[in-house]
Amino acid sequence: MTARAAVALAVLLPLAVGAPLWEQLRYYDRHRVREAVTTVPPGGSGVLDHASWRLLSLGRTATGVRVRLAKTPLDQDGVSNLEVVVDVRDRSGRRWMLREDLSGAFSRPGHAETMTLRGDVPAGVADQVEPEVRHSPLKPAPRPVPVLRFRR
Repeated sequence: MTARAAVALAVLLPLAVGAPLWEQLRYYDRHRVREAVTTVPPGGSGVLDHASWRLLSLGRTATGVRVRLAKTPLDQDGVSNLEVVVDVRDRSGRRWMLREDLSGAFSRPGHAETMTLRGDVPAGVADQVEPEVRHSPLKPAPRPVPVLRFRR
């Protein structure tokens, strides 16, 4: 191998490997979901998506957790749950989705509605998870996603 070939290899090899990696990192950064987290203290409430939310209880079940939330719509836009997702997250950032038990009750502005949600969570972290209510719009916007995180 000549000196020119060695220099060309020393210059081109890092570019050939580094350029695609750089593009992948830039793509990830542009498309990463950013969150605007509001921490709600125990017993407190927070406002998200035209409704006031309060954690009533968080308990273990045989396969995971059960979460009871009180939702009070502040106006007619807060009645719907279409753009809201409720999940639980542990300290390392892992997330588990919750399913709502169908209650058949319709909420009205100014009147509290109790929601019961259940989810499968590993037994080792079921006592450490914290519920989150996040705005999940049908049409994503380029701004941070609002999240309410309830402390236990």
